[in-house]
Amino acid sequence: MKRITLMKTSLAAGVLAFGLGATAAFAETVTLRMSTWLPPKHHHTATTLPAWIAAVEEASGGTLKIKIDPAPIAKPPGQYDIVRDGAADMSYHVVAYTPGPFEILRGAELPFLSPSAEVGSQAAYDWYDRNIGFDKEFKDVKIITIFVHGPGAIHSKKPINSLEDLAGVKLRVGGGGVRMGEALGATPVALPATQAYEAIQKGVADGAMFPFESIGGFRLGELVNYHLEIPGGLYTTPFAVMMNPAKFDALSDEHKKVLTDLGGVAGAKIFGKGWDDADAVGRKLAEEQDGVFSKLEGEELQRWDEKIAFMNDAWIEKANAAGLDGAALLEDLKATVAKYAN
Repeated sequence: MKRITLMKTSLAAGVLAFGLGATAAFAETVTLRMSTWLPPKHHHTATTLPAWIAAVEEASGGTLKIKIDPAPIAKPPGQYDIVRDGAADMSYHVVAYTPGPFEILRGAELPFLSPSAEVGSQAAYDWYDRNIGFDKEFKDVKIITIFVHGPGAIHSKKPINSLEDLAGVKLRVGGGGVRMGEALGATPVALPATQAYEAIQKGVADGAMFPFESIGGFRLGELVNYHLEIPGGLYTTPFAVMMNPAKFDALSDEHKKVLTDLGGVAGAKIFGKGWDDADAVGRKLAEEQDGVFSKLEGEELQRWDEKIAFMNDAWIEKANAAGLDGAALLEDLKATVAKYAN
């Protein structure tokens, strides 16, 4: 509890700096409803999202408030729909949970790409905004920002250090991980993040692809003891922080500016930093629970890379089919990541 409190204090101190010195007069107080689906004790619900909300309130002089719903009003794949339809004012949506509409943004999921959530989040927003724009894949909602979680690792009941170790292992994956898991020789079990604990507990899965924050956020440290770290992540997951467009249009110009200033790359940095902090807490918790750590590197890393290189090719083909230059886009994404990493 002390570690989580310290993380919350540090994150809040950083993001509140965005709002200091705000002098604009806001005549009307507005409260927006933010739908959520992650557990109450997960860092995103408990610390990261509230810290961003506090920065919004501070920057608005206390006149723009965002209230997180006390319980989910839709399952994770339904978050886009409830914002589009106005059942919630705001939410955050995992684009991989609804395959099809957001295939270009899903370039941010590609393997070995993102060294941290803070770097990957800023790069994802910058790259997508410059090259694609949000009026195409997200035409039904107002995008506030985009972020990704930390580098995806493998957490399992038995040691996994090679492709041979992974063969036949039942591995919980998100929406984008099925073909990857199959190519690596695992048996993918596609489930939303919130169902991972139960799946491993009941033996439906032997482990999971997750960033390290899951050790605490989804209590996986109670079930798994082996942790394989992958440079750049085996994957990352892009989230879209979005708002009902009619609700956004109804805001005053001052309130729109607050959300714009604390959205975009600035918002991506805030959310990414929160996920990196949570990864550090999760890794520390795994250490305290006598977790066994290994790292994918050298020739073995190359073997894995070769097995899943088709994912880059498949994404390039989808981008090309959409009338874009997929290869150039992917190179620009890598360059954008490198820019924020330096």
